[in-house]
Amino acid sequence: MPNDLMTDVPTQRSNDPYAGLSVIIVAAGQSTRMEGVDKLALDIGSRSILWHSLEVVDRSPLVSGAVVVTHETKVADISESIANGNFSMPIRVVSGGARRQDSVRNGIGELDRAQMASEFIAVHDAARPFVNEDMLKRGLAAARHVGAAIPVVPLKDTIKRVEHGIVVDTPDREAMFSVQTPQVFRAEILRAAHQTVEADVTDDASMVEVAGGLVATFEGAYENIKITTPSDIDIARAIAAESGGEWTYRWGSGFDGHKLLEGGPLKLGGCEIEFDMRLQGHSDGDVLFHAVASAILGAAGLGDLGGRFPSTDPKYAGADSSTFIRDATLEARALGWCIDHLDATIIAQRPRLAAYVPDFEANIADAVDTETDRVNIKVTSTDEVGAIGQGEGIAAQAIVTLRRQSS
Repeated sequence: MPNDLMTDVPTQRSNDPYAGLSVIIVAAGQSTRMEGVDKLALDIGSRSILWHSLEVVDRSPLVSGAVVVTHETKVADISESIANGNFSMPIRVVSGGARRQDSVRNGIGELDRAQMASEFIAVHDAARPFVNEDMLKRGLAAARHVGAAIPVVPLKDTIKRVEHGIVVDTPDREAMFSVQTPQVFRAEILRAAHQTVEADVTDDASMVEVAGGLVATFEGAYENIKITTPSDIDIARAIAAESGGEWTYRWGSGFDGHKLLEGGPLKLGGCEIEFDMRLQGHSDGDVLFHAVASAILGAAGLGDLGGRFPSTDPKYAGADSSTFIRDATLEARALGWCIDHLDATIIAQRPRLAAYVPDFEANIADAVDTETDRVNIKVTSTDEVGAIGQGEGIAAQAIVTLRRQSS
């Protein structure tokens, strides 16, 4: 079944005269030349290859919605990831077909079923992570004039036609171009081509050509490579590094410590732990959550925990400290930042806390809205040295890495 992830988001997001574009992202391949590695899950710039394309189309004011077409075994996982991705446009995920053109046909059908189809449809290979807004705009402008348009770049190498290991022809390189995606079409032209052409083709423009349509070209980009083999991953990462990368990072640290008082339970890391003492505090005294919230605020340049959530404010009396993490995360996100990684250490002589680490990590991941593999919690003691070592209190420190994508 298709997965409608954001049905409450309007399908038209812009008054831009270029607007009116739906996108089909084709991600149904089996990565057969990647030596068993799922290329779409590989990271480039701390984001998966698929994620790069999703974020570009989501940021574009031209795009009203998108469909990801993937292998049936990946539909659930990709759907869940997208649902947690805070995208501003509707995105649906459907399974592909036996051939690329069958997958695109499924994508068109889903756009129509969901009433998401715009006047124009762009078809893009998820394996091309360096698509950008300019390509979408150039493609849409060209397709408005002709009905179908493809991005191209001039060939750099001499081309030879070879038969049985012998060169039989050298085509004129000046008339030869490499074709890329996104390919942009008037929706009715793309639909008609898919309804009438059954011959195997390598891209949607070829299908339109077979159906008798005209296809215009627009300027592509050499860096808009298609990742097909393992060596392409290294090239893609080099492209990202050479351009300064798409991602900007910030780091923040946080620390908090509280005295232990008689009477449990102990509230720590979002867990209620059976213990004969509790942490003193205006809120629930959760030092781990306080350290994490403080680190997020620091990384985003939002001041400190006491300034944002003062202990003099009665509304925070006895408050669940996950509120501080959630609010800090939302404020950071409003500035364009999201959690890349979080590492924290609890410093306590007693009680023994190692068994609770998975729960601490899950609770923090939930509060900052990220995956648990981006959260790492450690527990240590001071070997009976100092106030903490004598069981008088518990402290925690955290380091947070925030990530932002350049516009």
